Amino acid sequence: MKKLLVLVLSACLLGVVSAHADPKPKDAAVYLVGGASRSINPPAEMIKAGNFFLGGYGLGSGRIANQAALQTPASLDGPRTADGILGNGISTRALAVSDGQRAIVLAQIETQGYFSAYKQGPFGLIDIRRDATAAIERINENNEDAGPAIDAESILVDSNHSHGGPDTVGVWGGVPTEYLKLVHDRTVEAIVAAYRSMRPATLSYGSVAAPDLLSNDFDKDPNNASMDNDVRVFQAKDAKSGKVVATYSNFSAHPTILGGGNHKITADYTGVLSDMIAQTYGGFGFDQVATLGRTHAGGRPGCADRTLKGPDADLCSLRGYAGVVLDRIKKAVANAEPLTGESIVDMRSYLITVPATAVSLMAGSYVGLAAGMPIMRSIAPPWTTGDLIGTSVFSGRIGDVLLTGSPGEPYPQILQKVAETVPARGHVSIGTAGDFLGYIIGPLEAFPEPIKQTVLDDQGNPSPVASDNFAFNAGIDFGERLTCAQLRGAGDVMAHDADVYWSTYQRCLLFPTDHALPEGADLSAPPSPDLSSALT
Repeated sequence: MKKLLVLVLSACLLGVVSAHADPKPKDAAVYLVGGASRSINPPAEMIKAGNFFLGGYGLGSGRIANQAALQTPASLDGPRTADGILGNGISTRALAVSDGQRAIVLAQIETQGYFSAYKQGPFGLIDIRRDATAAIERINENNEDAGPAIDAESILVDSNHSHGGPDTVGVWGGVPTEYLKLVHDRTVEAIVAAYRSMRPATLSYGSVAAPDLLSNDFDKDPNNASMDNDVRVFQAKDAKSGKVVATYSNFSAHPTILGGGNHKITADYTGVLSDMIAQTYGGFGFDQVATLGRTHAGGRPGCADRTLKGPDADLCSLRGYAGVVLDRIKKAVANAEPLTGESIVDMRSYLITVPATAVSLMAGSYVGLAAGMPIMRSIAPPWTTGDLIGTSVFSGRIGDVLLTGSPGEPYPQILQKVAETVPARGHVSIGTAGDFLGYIIGPLEAFPEPIKQTVLDDQGNPSPVASDNFAFNAGIDFGERLTCAQLRGAGDVMAHDADVYWSTYQRCLLFPTDHALPEGADLSAPPSPDLSSALT
């Protein structure tokens, strides 16, 4: 297969395409592109059992030891157990892109958050990346014409952070271990299917500003004024027919269109938007969340049909916001220019270690079950070593567009620093990638306002947890460490020099240990032992 793909790519690059091909992108590079999705809706009996929690609003299940018989009034907004599925529910979506020699995958799980590794067993993002790679390798081993190479470093998976999605974190009560297994298996299937569906295609990249569709949690703070307000798109078209193969968008609004009163499982606006993209252009549609930190949806039109009630009204509201984002996607696609020159893709992952200052995360990881907050993240090294939290960071490229993946909700200043430092046609930022560690505040100058609003509101009035940004920040220097790791990664993938951008930011000298770890160190951890028979 590899020989055949290389021959096809060479022919396309030489212009040996059908007479029906779009004549405009004559100098366009040719890639291999494919996309696939798989439903991750839980079975009805799992929902009916009454211990399938949604994540995002409130705190905890209010159940001592998470037992339904021991319900207390302690939950801040619950218990918020799922009572059904809204619309089409939730999926894992995956986009595979190759230059003919190597392939990378961008994938998204439509849940509240997803960890690198779980206490219950080998169901985390590290395991998904490894197992998808192994499945593809088995396919290629049994195929005389093997496809392009792929490794676990080349697979980036995030969660869409839906506040109507399953609580695969545990902060709000959690989900059964059987559901983690389901998500793992379906996500591996989606990644493998996307890889197997790749075919020769041209790629165009474009962006358009959408500041009116976002709101800034700290809009009155000059140290937190910047926003990542671009809608960014890739569109792939069949190299022969010109038909759309896939359209990918990247945007920063929190998936919080529906509030805490919703008890239906939903991907919020991103799932609806992905489906609308596919309906608009044909082929595969995929909206992946971007920067997220202190960034929520603005310009919400709500539901135009005031006669609708309940789930129908909720779906209408999701379609309303997805529709205004889709309008910007259309403009970005119209502005998009083809990627030219040599076809090239790359993706690297790194391990960074963060001294933990978040009491909530560490306490919940060890004793959260007693309080109805069974945080399910692995407490084995390298994910937890004493007071150090280990996590994954990603840097990649498609053509001359830089990709960065952050293990939480990074503040916009982090992307801004990378974009100002690293020359590229575009900078795609993917949030909650490889892990889910809450808000990533950076630079250090951004901290005063989030700290203040832990106890005071915008007007300075007492208001406990007016903002949860500081409470759910894993470490004081997390944002600076992430910035430096992404500058290092950008150097690796864009310039083949890990120091070229990293060395321009003086604060990076404070974190030599992260810089010294080899790329792919996040994949060195052994799989979590399967404890699903005990941790159900």
